[in-house]
Amino acid sequence: MLVTAAAVSTGLCQAAPEEIQVYLDEFAEPGQFGLDLHTNLVPSAQPGSPTFRQWRLTPELSYGINNHWEAGLYVLSSGAPDISHGHPVTDGAKVRLKWRPRAPSADSPWYFAVNWEVGHLAQRFDPDESSTQLKFIETYRQGPWLAGVNFNLNGSFRSHPQQSSSTELDYKLSYQVTGEDQGDLRLGLERYDTLGLLHRNAAVASPHTTSNFVVADFNLGGWDFDLGVGRSYGSAVANTDRTVIKLILGVPI
Repeated sequence: MLVTAAAVSTGLCQAAPEEIQVYLDEFAEPGQFGLDLHTNLVPSAQPGSPTFRQWRLTPELSYGINNHWEAGLYVLSSGAPDISHGHPVTDGAKVRLKWRPRAPSADSPWYFAVNWEVGHLAQRFDPDESSTQLKFIETYRQGPWLAGVNFNLNGSFRSHPQQSSSTELDYKLSYQVTGEDQGDLRLGLERYDTLGLLHRNAAVASPHTTSNFVVADFNLGGWDFDLGVGRSYGSAVANTDRTVIKLILGVPI
C-alpha cells in the first residue's frame, strides 16, 4: 500500500506510507499472536518538501483465528522537522482481516489470499480521515525463487469523499541465497505502482507514482528482517519523496 494520496496544494502532504510491503504467504498460526514493526525514513525529498527526514513507525499485531482467517491491528505514528518539529504524533489506527482458502502446500507452488482493512487516519495523510482497502494476494514459490503480486483497491467510507477510489499493483521477486540454518537470506526487488483513480475528475490530477526497492530478507536470532532502499518517481503533487529506507522487523513473541 504505497499511496495515501493527499494534495500539496491543499496543505496536505504525500509521504511514504505506514506500511511498505508486498503481502506474500505469511499467516499467523491458529491461536498465536504475531508482532511486526514497520518503519521507514525519507532521507531525501523534492526541494521544499515537508516530508524531508520524515520517519514513520507502525506496530502491527496479528492473531491467527483459524487456518483460514487472520486478524490484525495497526497503530500509526510519525514525525518530521517540518510537520511536527520532529516530535512523535499519532496518525490513526487500522484493523484488518485476511482470508485464505488453504495454507501453502508442497503440492502446488501457488498461493492465494484476500486482505481487507479499514482505518481512521490523520487528515494530513488522508483528506477523508477514513480509509478502506481490499487487497488480492498471489504468491508463487519454486525452488529458491519467490514471486508475489498484490492488486489493491483503495477507497473511503465517506458518502462524498474528497479523494476518489484508486488502484495499485505491488510486485516482489526474490532469490534465496542461504538456507534457513544460515539466516535464510533472500535478495530481491519490489515495485509499487499507483494505477490512478477509478473515477476521473478533470479538476483533480490522477496521481501516478512508482517506487522501486532493492530488498534483503533474513532471520537473525529469531528476529525477521525485511530491509529495503527505494526510489520514488512521480509528479510533485502526487509524490514528494525521493529516497525511502524501510525496515519491517518481525519480533519473536
